[in-house]
Amino acid sequence: MRSKITIRLFGKFSVHCGDRELLVHSSARAKELLCYLTVNGRAPVPRETLASVIAGNSSTERSRKHLRQALWQLRADLSEGGDPGCARILNVADGWAELFMDDHVWIDVTEFEGAAGIRAESNPSTRSRDMRLLQQAVGLYRGELLQGWYQEWCLSERERLKQIYLKVIDELMSHFEASGNVEAGVGYATLALRSDPARECTHRSLMRLYCFTGDRASAIHQYERCIDALRTELGIEPDDETRELERQIRGGHPLRAAKPASEREPSRIPKPVMGVRRTRI
Repeated sequence: MRSKITIRLFGKFSVHCGDRELLVHSSARAKELLCYLTVNGRAPVPRETLASVIAGNSSTERSRKHLRQALWQLRADLSEGGDPGCARILNVADGWAELFMDDHVWIDVTEFEGAAGIRAESNPSTRSRDMRLLQQAVGLYRGELLQGWYQEWCLSERERLKQIYLKVIDELMSHFEASGNVEAGVGYATLALRSDPARECTHRSLMRLYCFTGDRASAIHQYERCIDALRTELGIEPDDETRELERQIRGGHPLRAAKPASEREPSRIPKPVMGVRRTRI
């Protein structure tokens, strides 16, 4: 029986064949090659593209040499699991390379996208099933994609998956706010703010949730935390909707219903991090 291959890209990168961890001592290029193929696993990738990804500004001949070495090492390191099927997931032919993914390969990013409803086949028929899958997606997101990696391709994919994660949390918060499950709503809002401290719509959700429990002091304190986060992360002040919510809470007025998650304005983008360098994997 073939061993299960488990590839985790959220948080700390790891590859397991059954109970054995692989690629622990592999080169940075071999690891990056596998991760790039995993992220782009829906289609074969030209060898020229892979060479430029792992070799950067090297000459064409040198980049091809680096790619050959990385592919050879990746095959060898995948074979260390003692199961030939582990090495067979890497398919290289006719100037292309890809990962061969079947039921024996489990990838956290793929499972996350499926639970979040990104894949077309993920179309739950009931609302209760929606919530179960969305909660499953949040559980799979153990941290940002490949933490500590700063390659350009990784940064763009990291941000895409992060936004999916935050939108999933928005759906869960809306659900729990509507159903009166304040504790669950606060828990998911806290997760969102760990990922994006300046996410204004999440601060508003927390303000409403605290207010529903009669804790206006915590709701106002959350508004103050929102101000600090927006000033620190973005250099801006709260928008009109947030200020109006704070006035309603201070005045003891009934709160207006929150907009559905699908109708909310996109979060304002934090300041870019300057001077980020490529680091070793």
